[in-house]
Parts: sequence; C-alpha cells; structure tokens
Amino acid sequence: NDPLGVGVATMDAVSKDPMHCTGFDTVALVRNMAIFAIWGLQHSGMARPIVKEMIGTLGLVEERGVFACCAIAAWAVLIFAWKPIETCTVWHVEQTPVYRTAIGLAMVAWGLTTSLGIMYMLPDHVYGVAGEYNDPSREKKLIYSWPYSMIRHPASGGWLFLAWGFVVLSMSLNHAFWATGWTAYILLGTLLEEQGLRAEFGPAYDHYSQQVPAFC
Repeated sequence: NDPLGVGVATMDAVSKDPMHCTGFDTVALVRNMAIFAIWGLQHSGMARPIVKEMIGTLGLVEERGVFACCAIAAWAVLIFAWKPIETCTVWHVEQTPVYRTAIGLAMVAWGLTTSLGIMYMLPDHVYGVAGEYNDPSREKKLIYSWPYSMIRHPASGGWLFLAWGFVVLSMSLNHAFWATGWTAYILLGTLLEEQGLRAEFGPAYDHYSQQVPAFC
C-alpha cells in the first residue's frame, strides 16, 4: 500500500490480486505477537539491574551503549519480520475524512513532539554514547525539565499517540494490531519501570507522579 503515492509502502501491504486478498491471517498474528515478545524481553529485560549484572554491564561505562545497540537490533527484527494480518484494506489519503485527518495528524504531531523531545533534551540518556550518563559514579536525580515537566514517560506516551494516530487516519486492522501491541508492551513496561523508580527515589518520585501524568 502506497497511500501517499510516492513509492513508499506502509505496513498494510495489499495483495496484488484484490479477489484473493487475506481477510485475517492467523499465522501472521501469532508471528507478530512473537516478534513483540522478543522486543519486550529485550527492551524491558535488559533494563532490569539483575539482567545487567548477569551480562556484566551493570555500573560500567558501556552499560547504556550495549542496551542501545541491542534495542536497535530488536527494533530491526520488529520492523523487517512484520507480516500484515490482512491484505484487503487500502488506505487512500485523499479519501480520509477531514475530521479523521485533523485528529490523526494532531495525535501524530503530539507524539513526535514528546518522543523526539527527549532525544533532543537528553541525547546521552537515550543513546548512552557520551556525557555524564556513562559515568558510573554519577549522582542519580529526577529530571523535571521539559518534556518530563509535562508527562512522566514522554517517549512511551509519544509513541502511543503516534501509533493510535495512524489508526485514526487509516482505520486499518494492521495499524490497530500494531498500536494494541505497543500499548500492551508500554503499559507493562511502565509498571516495571515505575516500581524501580519508586524503589530508587522513594517519596520524591511519589510526589512527582502526583503532580505529572504518566502519558498525557
């Protein structure tokens, strides 16, 4: 499917023969669920101190860099191993109602603002390639500057708005499953992350969480 007409296909790969398209592919569904599980195990598992200790990166300068490289590999698997669940729906941008276009684009814009905001404000934290984040002796402290002054989890919240924004735009089963998978992973991952943050920062994080929403 090339909704913009520029030669770039989306996740809604459409069958060349509309008379023999797939309405629902159970094998693709199971495959995609397994791919999401791989991503979740890497991204949430490698963030846990016990796993860092097992692989020997806990407290080392290389800790964040190793995590970032593994995350990129897991992301590549998620993207390139994905298979459409159905191949009958075609998303035509010019046929999308104005109200859906406005809502969907607003959600996408907000998602980009928050998720890219963290990369701009805290590149060392995101990638772990330089700066004090890689100093094992650094003082750990809560960050209250933007975008953390607006939402506690800007990357996760932004990605949710991006994913569901495209669902609003396309009304596609494939996009809906993609967004649902990300929602399940993010909610579970956030529960684990916040447990660690509360254990690390105590009442300070409790007070912060009362003042600032998690996602929006």
